[in-house]
Amino acid sequence: MRFIVLLWGEKSRLANNETLGVPVFSYKEMVKLGRENRAALIDSLDARKGYRYEVIGSDDIATLVYTSGTTGNPKGVMLSHKNLLHQIENLGVLGPAKAGDRFLSMLPTWHTYERACEIN
Repeated sequence: MRFIVLLWGEKSRLANNETLGVPVFSYKEMVKLGRENRAALIDSLDARKGYRYEVIGSDDIATLVYTSGTTGNPKGVMLSHKNLLHQIENLGVLGPAKAGDRFLSMLPTWHTYERACEIN
């Protein structure tokens, strides 16, 4: 784990816990850092020409979904890029979407299928 992002609320005791060994950011801080880094990258012609992106494999972990442990203890479920892309590619099976369409989902945002729909 490289860092922790708190999606809501203020940084709690978790942010002050040095035993974690990783930095803790609020969601707003992460968005701000992303904007600043993107602006710096765009402004730097040298960086744009020579920047090398880290290679990501289809079986690499794309996201972690934490379950409440319906059938046992709570756990983190690791979803790969391949898994998410398969779900996204098959969203249109129920009916193709076009620009301007709106969808209502009753699934919670932490459900794996809902997460794939949000990415799409």
